[in-house]
Amino acid sequence: MKIEKVDRFDDVDYDAGYEYRGFNYLILGGVDEFFVRTYDDEPGGAMVLRPIDMATSTRLRTLAEFLQTELEVTAIYIYKGEIGSYAQVDLESLQFC
Repeated sequence: MKIEKVDRFDDVDYDAGYEYRGFNYLILGGVDEFFVRTYDDEPGGAMVLRPIDMATSTRLRTLAEFLQTELEVTAIYIYKGEIGSYAQVDLESLQFC
């Protein structure tokens, strides 16, 4: 696996009351593409945006290990369909916390 591209984002609208800043990563693992986002105000956390079905993916272990090694991630969030939003997964079991 390797980080193919990193982009800074600053999504800010003070009138609407939000401020999101961080980095978007495109990570390649063979033919697989992963889109991961980190936020400045959540150090150590990473949100896997795509593929959306990472909760059932056999590739999650490989991606989790890569994120821990390369980005020093201590928390990973993936989409949980039952609740319709992102939730943290345990880094050992890869099950939702």
